[in-house]
Amino acid sequence: MKSLRVWIILMLIAVVVLGCTSPTSAPTNTSAPPPPAQDTQAPQSGAEQPQEGKASKNWKIAFIPQLIGIPYFTAMEEGGNDAAKAFGVTYLNVGSPTANAAEQVRLMENLIQQRVDAISISVLDSASLNPVMERAEQAGIVVYTSDSDSPTSVRRVYVAQALDKDLGYTLIDRLAMQIGEAGQIGIISGESTATNLNTWIDFMKEAVATKYPNIEIVDIRYTQGGSSEDALRQAEELMTRYPDIKGLIAVASTTVPGVAKAVENAGKTGQVAVIGYGSPNTVRPFIKSGVMKESVLWNPRALGYLNVWAGIQLLEGKPFQEENIVPGLSDPVKYFPDTKILLLGPPLVIDANNVDNFDF
Repeated sequence: MKSLRVWIILMLIAVVVLGCTSPTSAPTNTSAPPPPAQDTQAPQSGAEQPQEGKASKNWKIAFIPQLIGIPYFTAMEEGGNDAAKAFGVTYLNVGSPTANAAEQVRLMENLIQQRVDAISISVLDSASLNPVMERAEQAGIVVYTSDSDSPTSVRRVYVAQALDKDLGYTLIDRLAMQIGEAGQIGIISGESTATNLNTWIDFMKEAVATKYPNIEIVDIRYTQGGSSEDALRQAEELMTRYPDIKGLIAVASTTVPGVAKAVENAGKTGQVAVIGYGSPNTVRPFIKSGVMKESVLWNPRALGYLNVWAGIQLLEGKPFQEENIVPGLSDPVKYFPDTKILLLGPPLVIDANNVDNFDF
């Protein structure tokens, strides 16, 4: 009897053990364990592969605009913040209230001391900035440009709003339509050393010389720090010196209000055409009053977003493709390896039909 009781107890134990270990549902594949759960909000670190749309680590990416406090560069900053949140990186927008190349050098030196991972800059003066850009690269910081280029520098890539030639030619083509492809025009720019502004002006000259023999550029004026007040004064002087002038071009976005206001104050709305690279919020009152018919630009918020994405690709050693799909941007972004230019897209013409569709 004692042996029988022992045997029964052992059988009961065996039944319990088998009940605990046997599956009650579909059998599990024991050839590989299931992947661990992942945090879909925070970026992974180290050498781990990032989740889709996330950077591999919390890179620190800085951008130095030409100046801060104007709608254009505020929109770029907002786009950079959008990208930083989307991709899981830290974004620093570090600028000065005035357009000053020496100040850009100082800011870049500070960022080198902070040992950020990448610095993008909208170049005001290549001669001043090229040496400090090289020092940043020597310190192990990825350096690239956006909004305004320095192609002779060590920059890894230029994140361009549009091709410089397209910007220069588009503006002249639109102005030529307004003045009947004939007459005197003047140009009022920002700082005389601004690489992007001078490049666009060179292409404006080329467009006039090759396409519009009856248009004459009578003068090119520059303003201190792209001041709107200085632009107003320069526009007044041009209209006084050339009373038959047909059009005025405001190259820097900060000069657009001054030039438009000068024409408005002179009572020459409809007589002197005004065009420039002004944001919708900047040009809206002048388009609605009839002082301006059009402005040529791009979406600076999208440019700021692309700028941060490009920095992440450079830091992670990911090569740009001929066409790049950027999470968060609707259209593919082209890359030109010969010039190392990452192109946001074609210029945007802003007029009465679409000016209210934008808020920057």
